[in-house]
Amino acid sequence: MTEPIEGHDGSVVHYRERLVAPVSVWLITAVITASLGVAYAHWLGNAAGLGAFAVAEAIVAFLLLTRTPLVVVDDVVLRAGKARLPLRYVGRIVPLDASAAITAKGAAADPNAYLCTRGWIREAVLIEVTDESDPHPYWLVSTRHGHEFAAVLAAQRDATLGAPYIAIPSSDPNGPIDEGGILA
Repeated sequence: MTEPIEGHDGSVVHYRERLVAPVSVWLITAVITASLGVAYAHWLGNAAGLGAFAVAEAIVAFLLLTRTPLVVVDDVVLRAGKARLPLRYVGRIVPLDASAAITAKGAAADPNAYLCTRGWIREAVLIEVTDESDPHPYWLVSTRHGHEFAAVLAAQRDATLGAPYIAIPSSDPNGPIDEGGILA
């Protein structure tokens, strides 16, 4: 078996999720762009208003679709948005519920952490980075399927390492995260 080439994605995708905006965000953008169309229609006529609405909605739709990050776990790397983390550098993996994710994104967050989050997705997974040369101590990734994502990521990490990952036990009896939602 050949060694995977650093910087290239693996050949088998085990998890894939696109962090698309929900229908409510699309409806809000439609209302905002429609109000722009009404304003143009009032001054320039209905055709101009309809044109302004169509152009504005097309721009917003383009931005929403092209700025949507993809979260992928394959047999070599975790990819979240444009960033890639080789699985051999994945440490502890903690699925966070909505309240813990809010805390982890807020005041308790490390400014050096890599965040691939979307406000419309409540849950997240916190992923410890074990690479000493990486400036990010952990990644925080939004997901609608936190436990599934964490389980797949842990299984692929363990398969890459050839053995289950064993974390150094935390001194905190409450588990791997502290009260702020960040790795202890």
